Amino acid sequence: MSRHHLHLTFGLAAGMFTVGLLVGCTSDDEKKPIDFSALRQEAPLKPSEDPRVQPHMAQMQRVEALIQRWDDLRANGRNPEAEALEPQIRREVDADFATFERATTSELGPHAQYLAVSALGFSGNPRATGLLVNRLGDRDARLVGNVLIALGVRADPNTPQDIIVARVSPNVPISSKRYAPLALAKIMDARAQANIPVNVAQEQVLLGRIGTIVTDHDPITRLHAVRVLSALRIPGSFEYLRVLAGDPVMRVRWAAAAALERQGDPRGFPQVIRLLSEVAPDSKSVIRDLLISYGAKVQGRPLTQAEQDSLGSGPRAWSQWYSHVMRTRGVNTKDPRAAAKPGARPTLQPQPRVIGR
Repeated sequence: MSRHHLHLTFGLAAGMFTVGLLVGCTSDDEKKPIDFSALRQEAPLKPSEDPRVQPHMAQMQRVEALIQRWDDLRANGRNPEAEALEPQIRREVDADFATFERATTSELGPHAQYLAVSALGFSGNPRATGLLVNRLGDRDARLVGNVLIALGVRADPNTPQDIIVARVSPNVPISSKRYAPLALAKIMDARAQANIPVNVAQEQVLLGRIGTIVTDHDPITRLHAVRVLSALRIPGSFEYLRVLAGDPVMRVRWAAAAALERQGDPRGFPQVIRLLSEVAPDSKSVIRDLLISYGAKVQGRPLTQAEQDSLGSGPRAWSQWYSHVMRTRGVNTKDPRAAAKPGARPTLQPQPRVIGR
């Protein structure tokens, strides 16, 4: 599966450049930086010309270089090395936390502000979360996008979620539309790991908001919608995942299939079987492994080695197995709500009921 590439734009040594923070999966067309030029109202001073930055230049250049290195390692699939670098980034940021705190308010200029909100994603200081959340109300959509990415990297289970949920909408700038769902997914996963009780009303509101972007024209937004649906701990996301399993873009279909397996709802099993006919031959083994795990949830016990060997990587054998298992449970597998055909624009029917809107 490809990686998903997110973009940050901030500059220090030589003006503006792009750093991609990587979460999940990506393709080559996603490596292009978002064009925020239309949002710029003035040309800021280069850091080398800005007297506000000069006293902190060396520190900021070190942090910038470390984040770039971390990103390059992730981009090349060297995740263990990237993770090993994170404590060093954290030490550099927290050694001069007060400066990065000042920079988040643009007190040290726009370049330092973009770097600061990105760097705080790595900080070990619990105050960093509040500083980032405070910047979500900024009018600079580019900066808000950076903040959302940093909140996702930070994945603090105590992050207030309402203000991020409000940014899950088709009518917000693309930087929010893409990154708010991903930040929420990372935070929700952290809350689950910390055994924090589910806010049912909040998640139901979020579920309804996700329904407004699952057919968005932007595939990255749809991919991140899958990520949120997979992280939800309330029922009701299946119909949306069924739609996304028929998405025109393969990486979205693949992510939706993985989310269906995670949930274990037997109704989603045929969507994963269908991928066996859609993926490249060298990817069939990955889908087969997904089906083996999903199949254990469907039939209530792990598949034996003999069953796995007999099923192989053929969609027909898996379809027959699924029909047999469902028949033994008295379930009609001829579901009239067939998933959208790959390549077609999916529709949503029915939509889950939302409380509190």
